[in-house]
Amino acid sequence: MVLFDVSKYEVPDPKSVDIEKTKYNVGVFLSAYLPARSRVGQPREPKVTSSFSLIPPSTANTNQGEAEEILIQNEEAKEEFDYLHNLFEKGFSVIQHPFKPEITTRRKRIFYDRYILGNSIYVTAQRLHISEDLVSQESTKSIIQFASALELLKFR
Repeated sequence: MVLFDVSKYEVPDPKSVDIEKTKYNVGVFLSAYLPARSRVGQPREPKVTSSFSLIPPSTANTNQGEAEEILIQNEEAKEEFDYLHNLFEKGFSVIQHPFKPEITTRRKRIFYDRYILGNSIYVTAQRLHISEDLVSQESTKSIIQFASALELLKFR
């Protein structure tokens, strides 16, 4: 009996992943998640610390309506947000480098810049003072890690 099954936690080789279909799947997820944040009174983008750890959303109810229908709609929106936010946390938390925390931070920052803020490779490279090639490589690694955690990967 193996104490730790490596195959359960391995991130697939980028060459075996259909990156365009995987990006599409992540895009569909983010298209559901980001508006769900707004519906419950959260800012569109999740808040992060300087080391790119997620800051938990505020639990204060900013939508105070008295009509029962509004309360029911808010509760449904809150349930959807909680579900999607938990998935986002799961995906974002696995964006890692196993040995170098500075690469983990850079990878999360690139993921956030590219896929949450929607910046191009060029703009992200300029903002982070790194090469466009490095942004491209880290973008691919981070989206594969994120998609793998949410079972959104598509293979060739």
